[in-house]
Amino acid sequence: MRLPVASSALALTLFLVGNIAPAVAEEQPLGAMLDPHHHTPLIYPPAELEFHKGGTAHVHCTISAAGIATECQSSASQPDFGLAAEQMAYSSTFLPAYKSGVAIQSDWEKTYNFHASPDMTTPQIDKAHTPAPHYPEAADIAGIGARITVICQIDQMGAAHDCSASDGPAILQRASLAYFDLARYYPALKDGQPVTAQYRGDIDWDVSHPLDQKGFR
Repeated sequence: MRLPVASSALALTLFLVGNIAPAVAEEQPLGAMLDPHHHTPLIYPPAELEFHKGGTAHVHCTISAAGIATECQSSASQPDFGLAAEQMAYSSTFLPAYKSGVAIQSDWEKTYNFHASPDMTTPQIDKAHTPAPHYPEAADIAGIGARITVICQIDQMGAAHDCSASDGPAILQRASLAYFDLARYYPALKDGQPVTAQYRGDIDWDVSHPLDQKGFR
């Protein structure tokens, strides 16, 4: 007569199994992220780039529920690297953190590495402080396009001199000359010191350009 005992044991087992509550994972909020489509570029501090100095900057910010950096602090190998990282964060848009489907305040942090080659034999345009070239409206409307090459001498201070343009439509020649002549440059270096050197630049004035690219690829 052991069957009832076995049945009782089975019933007890089923009772215990049926009363075990399933484990519930604790919800973790999704962290804030830099919006990849709406952020400003990180500027390499001119004083460091001019002499090809590299370094790092770690920035930590409080990000509001609206996706805005409200308070940032940084630690860096050079003070201006930290300022560059903070400026980028303050002028950018973030995707805020979410919890239970609701945007919340959170923290965001990132480490940036600044690296510049110690051997720069030709000048480079300082794009962070030089406005992008503008497609002349008259040329754009008329469908005038061309590839224009400009050659300039860049002095030790990063200013352009004696610029000349290749053949092409006059309006695009003048626009190309204006862009390269008015641009700011990082001068070439020799033995660690800035020197005058030649710069060669090209602009593709493309009549089929997307509206957001202003004719440049």
